[in-house]
Amino acid sequence: MGCAASGLNKTMSLFGKRSQDPQDVRIKEIERKLYLAKESPDPEFDISDCQLRQLPAGIFSICKVFRKDYLYLQNNRLSSLEEGGQLLDLRLVKILNISFNNFKHLPSNIKYLSSLTELYIQNNCLESLPDGIGHLQSLKILDISSNSLRSLTPELGKLKCLSNLNISKNENLHELCPELCHANNLTHIELDVENILFPSIDITSQGTATIMKFLCRHMNVEYIEPILDTPNALPAQTSSRTGAFQNQLRFIWEEQEAISKEREEKIHRHNQQQREKFLTKVLQSQQNLDLEIAKAQESREQERQRLFKCIQDDENTIKCLLKNFIQSDRLKPEVIQQLLAHEQAEHDYLLEITRKNYDNIRKADIMKATEQLMEKDNLIRYYKKHYIDNLNNMKQDILVKETEGATKLANILYARNENRSGMIQQLLEDQDLQQAAVASLLDRVDAKSWSLNQEISLVSSHLAKLSIIEQEKKKVQLEYNFNDLLQQRIELVNLLDDLFQQRTKRRQQLLDTLKEAESETPTKTDFWLRSYQKLLDSAPKSLFDIGKLDPIFANYLIQEGVIHCLPFLVKFIFSGKPLVNISNEDLKQNGVSLTSDRESILRAISQYIDSKSQGADEMASPSAPTLSVTNYNYSGVLNENEQEDGSERAECVICMDSNPETVFVPCGHMCCCQACSQNELQSCPMCRATIERTIKVLLVL
Repeated sequence: MGCAASGLNKTMSLFGKRSQDPQDVRIKEIERKLYLAKESPDPEFDISDCQLRQLPAGIFSICKVFRKDYLYLQNNRLSSLEEGGQLLDLRLVKILNISFNNFKHLPSNIKYLSSLTELYIQNNCLESLPDGIGHLQSLKILDISSNSLRSLTPELGKLKCLSNLNISKNENLHELCPELCHANNLTHIELDVENILFPSIDITSQGTATIMKFLCRHMNVEYIEPILDTPNALPAQTSSRTGAFQNQLRFIWEEQEAISKEREEKIHRHNQQQREKFLTKVLQSQQNLDLEIAKAQESREQERQRLFKCIQDDENTIKCLLKNFIQSDRLKPEVIQQLLAHEQAEHDYLLEITRKNYDNIRKADIMKATEQLMEKDNLIRYYKKHYIDNLNNMKQDILVKETEGATKLANILYARNENRSGMIQQLLEDQDLQQAAVASLLDRVDAKSWSLNQEISLVSSHLAKLSIIEQEKKKVQLEYNFNDLLQQRIELVNLLDDLFQQRTKRRQQLLDTLKEAESETPTKTDFWLRSYQKLLDSAPKSLFDIGKLDPIFANYLIQEGVIHCLPFLVKFIFSGKPLVNISNEDLKQNGVSLTSDRESILRAISQYIDSKSQGADEMASPSAPTLSVTNYNYSGVLNENEQEDGSERAECVICMDSNPETVFVPCGHMCCCQACSQNELQSCPMCRATIERTIKVLLVL
């Protein structure tokens, strides 16, 4: 039982109280709170009163994983929240308390705490509030008292749910931001009446409602009565130093303290039970050990008794031998002495041989063991050296590869940056190219330019047809009416020249307008590129799919004498609506002011649709029913996949391959392609008239 008692004393000494270092106590307290946060199902995460200078890594991730609603960090020495992780992980936290710390600034990422309803930052060193606080749309209570604030951010006006605001004990804060009037639910503002200069003391001393009405009048905003969400609304007593925030905080802390004590008692009881179980196991094992020791002592006692008996028997035998020896010595002393001397010598000889054999065997064993140890040592050294060499080679190869990769990557990035910078600089500096692109796009976007291009295309097609007619007459050797054709060509050439001048003048007007806008723009580096993009964005989607004007429709407009009204019809052509839907009122609203012009346009549209419908009926089979006019959705233009019926395309009279694109002045023949006309022709290939100049015509497709 003595052994059992000593074992119990040793066990009890393991659980005895010892004096600990305060830092170890704080570390154990932090570990305990982290353990409670992970193991307890409560929605609270409390690491307050731990004298922390920085947050342990992964605190915010724990809040996210274990879905904590309340995070308490008060009464520490914190100055930053960066070490705890990403603030995005706290999007489920409803209450955050970082009071009684050393915060000078709050991170702008506090806007990610979208579920936050209560924020306590009192007793810190804050000089300003971040603009991101305006994103906390669920915030109801904000306590920023006892800080070093100089002003309030206007973002507080965006907190529509804010009901309680404590800004007292900020000696450098003398004004309230007028934007605070937009926080319609604000029912209680706690501040230092004597320290606030705006609003005046007469306003601030009358309570929160008076302050909010004054700010609303100052901002020309209608005052709206706040809606009380909770039954326990706080009184609007601004001059009180111990307001509703302290009472609510005290109640929360008492609640937390009670919960913490109850949790600690549970842990203490659990530890007590574990300790009792452990002590019971130790006592049981000690009893088993005592039984085994008793059995061993009993067997040893039996062995000792047996040994004592053997010793007694040997002593008795020796006594008998000595007695016999003494008796024999008395009888023959010389003989006995000789025998004894011989036995002693033989005994010494045998003992010496045995000792030598033992020494030899022991030496051999020692030598063998030494050889094995040396071999193992050499083998370990060899493997260690080989491992170190391989490790150094691997490190060197990795460093070389990393260096080469970094160099290649830097060269690639440098080259790409240079190419990009050069291309951007070249694009920004090439004003002529940009102006040409904008001018080309203006020709397609501007209604008047489009109409001029269509008239040029129409005149050019008439010139091409006149050239084709003259070629056909020459083939059949008909010289009738050549002078009339010449007069028509001259008139068409003059008209074409006038249209080109109008188009050039229109383009110059558009460019002058853009240049005036460029002179008024503060940044002129990418003005033409931005203008080009604006034109692309503002252009109708169907503009670039529009083909050329239908010559049949153009002929009817010419017959009615309203070809000059083509710019007013561009809007209808771009919209893709059928011409049959155009009314007199539509033309009037679109800019056709003369009644005669509107009537002529409607007659031309009616004739155009009738001619198209008759052509469609003639192409249909005899058994097909007569189609109504409303079934023809003619828009007055030809798309890319449409062709004029019965139209013939001329060929260049020189290369007999390309289409003619050049008009010779003054004869008006359009019989050469652009490539052949650049061969320094002195006379027209058809009429041999002297060429004064040429007009390059590109038909609008």
